[in-house]
Amino acid sequence: MAENFGSTIYDVAARSGVSISTVSRFLNAPAKVNPDTAEKIQNAMEQLAYIRHGNAGTRSSRQVGRIGVLSPFFPAVSFMQRMQGIAEVLRKADYELIIYSVDSLDQLEKYVHSCVFSRRLDGLIVMAMAISDENARRLQKSGLQVVLIEQHSSYFSCIECDNVRGGALAAEHFFSKGYSPLGYIGQAEALPYSLQPSRLRLKGFRDTATAAGSQISDEHIRLGLDSVLDAQRMARELLSLRKRPRAIFAMSDLQAFGVIKAARELGLRIPQDVAVLGFDDIEAADYMELSTISQSLNESGRLAAELLVGRIKEPGRPLQSVQLKVSVVERSTS
Repeated sequence: MAENFGSTIYDVAARSGVSISTVSRFLNAPAKVNPDTAEKIQNAMEQLAYIRHGNAGTRSSRQVGRIGVLSPFFPAVSFMQRMQGIAEVLRKADYELIIYSVDSLDQLEKYVHSCVFSRRLDGLIVMAMAISDENARRLQKSGLQVVLIEQHSSYFSCIECDNVRGGALAAEHFFSKGYSPLGYIGQAEALPYSLQPSRLRLKGFRDTATAAGSQISDEHIRLGLDSVLDAQRMARELLSLRKRPRAIFAMSDLQAFGVIKAARELGLRIPQDVAVLGFDDIEAADYMELSTISQSLNESGRLAAELLVGRIKEPGRPLQSVQLKVSVVERSTS
């Protein structure tokens, strides 16, 4: 894609073969521009990836009543639960919710480099996506209000989860029960356009265990896909070891469900033979009586939407970085 980060109204006028005043009139009152001319201007804007500045036109001309959510394409249960919190706020604020699903790094780049968001949306929530500083600056220049979930940036308001602390809490919980040795099941590698919480959760888990004088052996760590099926495979390996872990911390609740299935398959009692702890506290965790680390999924979505709506109404509001507390939710698996 051609680099047009600096495209201006003058470039649009030159490309479409009209005057600056005509382009300005189109931006402020498109109905007053001849349809053929309007089409030329619109085509020029798209070819140049022209990004309309946030103060162009009247406030009413900029408001379209839509909020976008940019999310990795895979339907993670935690994303859906966050979406519930987002949707509740936007419904009350009378905004339409549009989800942009990303399935490749190239697609993410095309979204950010185009003016699709600034033309169609009043604001954007970026959920668990790896946004580079360059792309953050690009989004900021578009004049679009943006809030990030699970990533920190000085350009936007952010809702963050303390993944390292969550891992530490998991180790502390197991030690409080007298469980040792400990095992971990996580994600091997995140997609290139999404974030990787597994290594942070493992770091907190492992560092806390080491500080307590109980190092976690590499033999007791398995990394694979964030799915029930692959977690069941990895847990089966761990629980078949001669010296198996007494307790297993899984990066996600979905992986924890796989651990439970493997334990039952091997005839092990939970938590008498092996304790299990997940991460997320999705709705199904309560149904499964799974002990887990809660990261307040609904709350993070709700706060993200509230911060975004507030900035749309008052663009001068200061940016905020909110780090939600993580906590242990103890149920029957530990």
